Amino acid sequence: MQSKLTVGYVLIGLVSCLTVVFIARQLIRSDFEEYVLQEEFALFRADLADYAARHGGLERALHIEPFSTFATPLEASRRWQGQPFRFLVMDQAGALLFPAGPYKAGEIVPGGVLAEAVPVTVDGRVVALAAHIGEERLVRDDVRFLGTADMALAVGAGCAMVLTALLGLAFAWRQGRPAHRLVESVRDVGTADGGGHCVELGTDDELAEMAEVYNAMSDELARCRVELGELAVLDPQTELYNRRHFDEQARQFFESAKRYEQPLSLVMGDLDLFRGLNEQFSREVGDMVLEKVAELFTRHTRKSDVVARYGGEEFVVLFTNTTRDKAAIACENIRRAVEAYPWDEFHPDLKVTISMGLADNTGLDSASAMVARAGQFLTSAKADGRNRLAGTE
Repeated sequence: MQSKLTVGYVLIGLVSCLTVVFIARQLIRSDFEEYVLQEEFALFRADLADYAARHGGLERALHIEPFSTFATPLEASRRWQGQPFRFLVMDQAGALLFPAGPYKAGEIVPGGVLAEAVPVTVDGRVVALAAHIGEERLVRDDVRFLGTADMALAVGAGCAMVLTALLGLAFAWRQGRPAHRLVESVRDVGTADGGGHCVELGTDDELAEMAEVYNAMSDELARCRVELGELAVLDPQTELYNRRHFDEQARQFFESAKRYEQPLSLVMGDLDLFRGLNEQFSREVGDMVLEKVAELFTRHTRKSDVVARYGGEEFVVLFTNTTRDKAAIACENIRRAVEAYPWDEFHPDLKVTISMGLADNTGLDSASAMVARAGQFLTSAKADGRNRLAGTE
């Protein structure tokens, strides 16, 4: 490897006369890459608008079909083909919907990024903001165009130097490309989307051995990240969101509802006499009850709502863009579904009910205040005889 690099450095030094050609080439490449980036960004925004329009809005689209699935048939004609995207998509408050680079989903982007973001509109209505980060990603036709430009510059510098330039560039590319690909892949491991990338260098030297080790580590890292990502937001027993994720989602939705003066409702439910149920029918039956109740909550809520197991036998639902009156209807449907479910399939004597407390964002200054108020109404529902919804007044 060292001898190859040494020969390459010597050859590059011998073609110093190409300095002027190189400077001209860089100027052309810089302008062309900026054009490619803007064209790529425009195509992405157009496809994002089509995606939102097809499903009746971006928020609804995200719950129906991942953008990557929607975009797959378009990849052959789009410059931004392949994952991960190099574009940030955020709501008008700056909360990220599609992350890229160092940013994560749900994160509020810096003010400078938000100020430069471009609106994505559907029928004259802004559905999201988009911004590009990083450098351009050239497709095959772009590389071919730049290669042609390089050749023209080389010919202009003199026929005698063309052969030397081609030999130097070919040798540098052949030796530097594998190392560059390996370095870029290693850098990707440190990003939020890193891992799972296989590098094929096509060489039989030390770099090839390093690539084999990297591929094994990358696959293992990708697997671990998937498992950790699921553990970070899901309750393993009910497969609902966990409390930490719910609190974060509630905080973000509350701020958005406050900014745009939208209604927001939250219900907290607690299974009645659940501790006695565990003692009478066993914890195994109690676990099956929790799983079934989680299923009933999911069945009677929308995909846009945030449903979570808040702890023990407590469940919470954040009804997005929903008034308290409409949320009360959904809550009653859940309560009745729990009461009416044929629990005797788990045990002949088993009966399960749930008490619920409902609150909205009226007059409150935080999501935690909504949770606290819903908890107070839940306590009232328990005190008034259980198996009822409080907070609808």
